[in-house]
Amino acid sequence: MSGQDQASGLRKWANLQRQQQQTEDAVDIAAAEHVSEHTSSLLSPTVATVEETTILAPSRPKIPLIVVGLPGHGAAQVSKVKARLGQWSTQGRSWAGTPDDWDIRAVMAETADLAQLREQYSRWALWINSDADAFAAMYRTLRQLHERGGPRRLLALHEPNLPRQGLLDNLRGAAEYYLNMELLVLAR
Repeated sequence: MSGQDQASGLRKWANLQRQQQQTEDAVDIAAAEHVSEHTSSLLSPTVATVEETTILAPSRPKIPLIVVGLPGHGAAQVSKVKARLGQWSTQGRSWAGTPDDWDIRAVMAETADLAQLREQYSRWALWINSDADAFAAMYRTLRQLHERGGPRRLLALHEPNLPRQGLLDNLRGAAEYYLNMELLVLAR
């Protein structure tokens, strides 16, 4: 797949995310106006104010993101992923939202129920290390995903200064050519 096709696909996905967010926001505002309109005459001003505040700031469900390739589990690994999503957000990539919008779930590529997870979750990412053995380890992870019925499309998560040329392009090309998998690389 050419770089232009990848960029086009990512723009479509980002636009869809933006449209869904706008629709959710419109529904939230309409619901808040409706409740405010009907409760303000029935409740005292103090209670109505609390009620409106609660309705205007509902907690949205977090977006699940399944991440494979993390070197271990725990809060430190999740923090790395959230930090990268936060960096993309500050770079103007609105689809990334805020780091707290995401429910990061680390999964091992060897997991027996990988095909079931693929059916249940649509957003997957591969954490790419930048050490000397990164290509071999990441390709092995992608191959395991392929063999166990994992996702065919993953977002490449990596350190911010990792250039596209080299590891990322080689890994993306190998995934596409040998495994028929799409690795979305967002490096500059």
